[in-house]
Amino acid sequence: MVFEGSASPAPFSLVDPMNDPDLVRALEERCFNAWPALSTVLADGWVLRLSDGHTRRANSASALGPSTFAPEGIVETVETLFRSRGLTPLFRLTCLADPAVEPLLAARGWREEEPSIGMIAEVDGRFAPSADVRIETALTDGWIDGAMTAYGKGAAGAAALRRTLPLIAPAHAYATVVERGEPVGWGLAVAERGYVGLYDLVVSAETRGRGAGTRMVSALIAWGAAQGASRAYLQVREPNEGARALYRRLGFRDAYRYTHRVLD
Repeated sequence: MVFEGSASPAPFSLVDPMNDPDLVRALEERCFNAWPALSTVLADGWVLRLSDGHTRRANSASALGPSTFAPEGIVETVETLFRSRGLTPLFRLTCLADPAVEPLLAARGWREEEPSIGMIAEVDGRFAPSADVRIETALTDGWIDGAMTAYGKGAAGAAALRRTLPLIAPAHAYATVVERGEPVGWGLAVAERGYVGLYDLVVSAETRGRGAGTRMVSALIAWGAAQGASRAYLQVREPNEGARALYRRLGFRDAYRYTHRVLD
């Protein structure tokens, strides 16, 4: 598999409708490669990703293509497999999933959580490095601990990242925003096949509203451009209108919506 080559993504229009299956599949593939699961099971068009409970994208079942698996069959397979691993059964549903799956889950008591939006932008000259954003290709304990403290996930989150992040295969880099000598923002970028994806973007609560997030996103995308990326993508919770507004100001548009179904 070529991760860092100069292959350009197919053209797309900024007026394209939401949920184009080819674009969604391209973004989902890169998302899975950028955030590895500790274990993966393929099931006739479905990707079952199992880790240690940290992050939904690494602990969920997602569709990547057409499937002949009956909705009842994939639901029962996911529930059994996740329970056997001590994990909460979880579906992550995009437009690529059989439309019959979600109503079946709802009827069986799987509750909906965290509807989210995948966003995409063209990479151009608007994005540039910043003197106060440090970009490193090596993972450090300081980056992990700072990011998880800002997220409020503490030691458990840090331990999960130490297991997951070293598994990333495509080119990737870690950003730290430094103000007055103190780290205040953290983010991860992963470059693959003409795209750069942004992950775990967080700014410490006491410094929000001062532009640290904007500078960090710009610097990470500029790093991606240097790796050959012509598009940037990210995922954000649908109710987080503040973050979505920031990304729109930076040129991102909504590409697809997905939601989660959880069985307690």
